[in-house]
Amino acid sequence: MLKKLNPNFAILLSTVLWGTWWLPLRLMNEYADNNAIPLFLSFMIAGLFLLIFSLQNIYLFTKKNIILTVVAAAFGAAAMCFYNEGLLRGNVARILIFFYLTAVWSTIIEIVFLRTPITIYRFLSISAGFTGLFIITGFDQGNFLPQSTADLFGIIAGLMWSVCATLIRINKDLDVNFGTSIFILIGGLFVVLATYLPDGQVLSGYNSEIFSKTLLIVLIFAFIWLLPGYWLVTYGQDQVDPGRAGILLMFEVVIGIVSAYLLANEVITIREFLGALFVMSAPLIEIYLGNKSAESIS
Repeated sequence: MLKKLNPNFAILLSTVLWGTWWLPLRLMNEYADNNAIPLFLSFMIAGLFLLIFSLQNIYLFTKKNIILTVVAAAFGAAAMCFYNEGLLRGNVARILIFFYLTAVWSTIIEIVFLRTPITIYRFLSISAGFTGLFIITGFDQGNFLPQSTADLFGIIAGLMWSVCATLIRINKDLDVNFGTSIFILIGGLFVVLATYLPDGQVLSGYNSEIFSKTLLIVLIFAFIWLLPGYWLVTYGQDQVDPGRAGILLMFEVVIGIVSAYLLANEVITIREFLGALFVMSAPLIEIYLGNKSAESIS
């Protein structure tokens, strides 16, 4: 039944989960006293659960398929690692906006590595994205780079995810269940690696009290956010044009900003709002203006 799900709708559904991802993530971190093991367990439980069902088709997988899946999963896991760290450390709205420079990074990747011709609309799209970035970082005050670790992590997460999304599209034989399970399992490994980042979560001190306090949120995060969130976005991005997928995924920004305001009293500033308009206009410029230009020429 899920295989018949409209891929555009699948991406839209995923934005609800990704836009509220910060809430169970922060709750788990609070109940765990900044210990990373509960988050690691969520990834392992969700990943192994889906892997059991996906392995029944492993005889159909080619070597190329498996390699592309693992490489894409590594970039996707790294992206989510930095995304999680950004959400734990910083403002939800800023992290989401910085993350959604993915459209700009994807365009650059296509131009540099896939030899896609650069057009005036692609140039304007890239310019709009970086303009939004510089507005938020404060270019008028001489700041062109992010001033906090959380903001930097948001940008790195977006770059990593754009590579992941490109590899998903290249992998024509992607098995969604297998790909999603590998994404999540490698994501669990990156949860552990993230503990080596400065001021990150820790591995020491995990005990029965933390286990009992976090067990319910671990299971909820695994089966309501992690598993459906990864599966829906993997399924959708495998079938939807990257530009359109980028636009649909931007509903996550709206959901994230609204949910953070209502549940965490995080208010978006005028500077962040203006920057977000530029960042979110980047894929629109290339897709809609570019397509209209092509239609008029033809």
